[in-house]
Amino acid sequence: MIKITSRSFVFTSMALAITAALDVAAQPMLEEVIVTATKREASMQDVPIAISMMNGEKIMEQGIQSLEELAIFMPNVHIAEGGAGDQLFIRGVGSGINYGFEQSVGTFIDGVYFGRGQASRSTFLDIERVEVLKGPQSTLFGKNTVAGAINITTRRPTDEFEGVVEATLEPEFDGWSTTLTLSGPLNDNFGARLVLKQEETDGYMSNTFTGDDERTVENTVGRLVLAWTPSDSLDVTLKYETGETKARGRQDVVSIATDFAVGRYQAADPNFSAGFGYDKSSKNIGGVRPDTDVHDSEWNIVTLTAEWLVGEHSIKSITGYVDYEFSNYLDSDYGPLAFLGRGRDEKHEQFTQEFLLSSPTGGTIEYLAGLYYQSEELEHERYTDAVLSAAGIGTGSLDASGLGNFEQDAETLSAFTQLTWHISDSFRAIGGLRYSADEKEMTKDAFVTDLFTDTPNNQLAGIYDQVLNFSTDHFMGPDGATVCEGVAYVCTDYPDFDNERTESHWTGDVTLQWDATDEIMTYFKVGNGYKAGGFDEANGRGLIDAQEYGDETVLSYELGAKLDLLDGRARMTFAAFQSEFEDLQVSAFDGNAGFIVGNAAESEVKGLEVDGMLAITDELTFMASLAYLDASYTSFEDAACNEPQVQEFIAAGGARADCLQDLSGEALQFSPEWSAHIGLDYATQLGSNMELRMGLDAMYSDAYEVANDLDPAVAQGSFSKINARIALLSLEDTWSVAVLGKNLTDEATTTWGNDVPLAGQGFSETYFQHIDAPRSYELQVRYRF
Repeated sequence: MIKITSRSFVFTSMALAITAALDVAAQPMLEEVIVTATKREASMQDVPIAISMMNGEKIMEQGIQSLEELAIFMPNVHIAEGGAGDQLFIRGVGSGINYGFEQSVGTFIDGVYFGRGQASRSTFLDIERVEVLKGPQSTLFGKNTVAGAINITTRRPTDEFEGVVEATLEPEFDGWSTTLTLSGPLNDNFGARLVLKQEETDGYMSNTFTGDDERTVENTVGRLVLAWTPSDSLDVTLKYETGETKARGRQDVVSIATDFAVGRYQAADPNFSAGFGYDKSSKNIGGVRPDTDVHDSEWNIVTLTAEWLVGEHSIKSITGYVDYEFSNYLDSDYGPLAFLGRGRDEKHEQFTQEFLLSSPTGGTIEYLAGLYYQSEELEHERYTDAVLSAAGIGTGSLDASGLGNFEQDAETLSAFTQLTWHISDSFRAIGGLRYSADEKEMTKDAFVTDLFTDTPNNQLAGIYDQVLNFSTDHFMGPDGATVCEGVAYVCTDYPDFDNERTESHWTGDVTLQWDATDEIMTYFKVGNGYKAGGFDEANGRGLIDAQEYGDETVLSYELGAKLDLLDGRARMTFAAFQSEFEDLQVSAFDGNAGFIVGNAAESEVKGLEVDGMLAITDELTFMASLAYLDASYTSFEDAACNEPQVQEFIAAGGARADCLQDLSGEALQFSPEWSAHIGLDYATQLGSNMELRMGLDAMYSDAYEVANDLDPAVAQGSFSKINARIALLSLEDTWSVAVLGKNLTDEATTTWGNDVPLAGQGFSETYFQHIDAPRSYELQVRYRF
């Protein structure tokens, strides 16, 4: 097995490719890359923003099905499923695990904002390009973009009729997919595009206890796009998408377990052993509940975009409606013991409306002005089943369920403008300003019931609160809050509790942009942003003071340059950045059953990013990205302890709930010091009617922290991964056949890990981890008609 354990191959490969290029006499040219990062179509080399971009063709070639699979190709970007939610991080900044959180990285699809983490799980369908904008993007994209924004553009109807059938086969995981695309004009001013996709996989985990492969996934999704151009001055596009996902099992494993925990697990499965690999032993509660992990979701998206040309100005309207719901039931003890499971039903509806006025370009002054409105309704129904007797805790009298509900209504209204002043032909100043007002209102309750029922049991509730430190009955709403504590079940009213939150922010940025030559553009940008505060959905103990968390703010500086070199054969971009965050929103597992949500005092993120592309010949292209990152807390004195620290604290006479650690100066999650991607694409004609294409991609990451409490037990070490592809296609592109190899170095890596719950009941210093896919191969076939 090839094992690459250092970043030396990145620099060596860069040097060899560049050296080889110096001896080549041909003069190939790179194609211009168009992006919409500034709300206008523009060359990526002219946009004063650090951007990583992947087009739809590359996404198809690499078999990328989601944002999570895309992220590994982009240094300083981490997108992955967590234990109780989804995580999007750019430059070490993102949102922790909490279903109440919105993301620090805003996702926008055809101009419509998707603030929930669930959006990162949606399967890719007919993508034109994905732009990852790094650093705060609050002026043009609004709230919840303090770390950056993901700007996804899907394909429109074509001017000529085309039909495409695509199919993939992954034999190792019994995975396959089929996609049908029909696109073209219906008459002189009306076009349509229909895309249908079905995919399935049996997953790469082997559950030795149940005999099942995990995680099996079935995705079905369809999209219809209608484009109407009644005149040269009006363009209207209507998009409707619907889909559903059904998943069984999960890619998690009990990686570390104490002898005591192993003994308990082996009571159910005598062959159980802990370890970081692709064999697992787990079973959910079963009976009236599923006996395996389940996560089903379905969604509907409607987007209406209209653009009018009024003289030399344009007015654009983007109307979006999104509704999705999912249901899940997850094995929360992560092993073969059928004793702890958690389920949730979430529903989310969102309506957005944006108006954008754009001035003509080319004058001394250019401007954009916009209005934005968003309303959303969020509902959670959750339940936790604790069959403690299955783990040897009690004889059944302590078995119970915990039910909870969380509802939140939110509205955002904002206005923004951006002006560009062309001070000279080579120097311009860009200034943006945005005002935003946010309102949120929530209700929340949680109570302990008899097992698998909705019948409250106050006696059990008192034990779960005071003895097991598991949950506390409570209600929070418009008339105040009530919390019932202790074995005596004493209820305390808090009539002054406020279930509403309002906040307003002025955000903006100033950019100085200088074209040093026709081939070199430089810029300096300073800007701020915010991530809205909110209410803690995961507050299972009913902590009044911790129910609401504050807004998160950032002040950022970026110095960059974009260069066109060697007469169009090469391009490079540089970005040096520093961002200072205050009141960073964090969520850390308490080691027992819940998460602690709050605002860390301060953090600082700084680093350097370099991207480049070189057309070595007409047939061979080299690409590289390299990132250095220094992301740390500058002040975080009251962070939650990790489990080894808790045990030391308890041994010294302290109580678990009182243990705190000082993370000042420590690294943020998902912030490797060095990360890189290099790629080679080769294409050559074979005979008179065929073409051979080959591609190689290598990805490297330094070690990084995974858990928010920085528990070293689940940290990810440095790693390298290599993908390779070889394809044969017709010169007319009517057909193609390709073989793709993923993770050819067969690296086993983790995207998430944390403590197994109920540390105080014998599972202390026992951990689970999510594990990425091993080496795999995929056959790809495409036919165009």
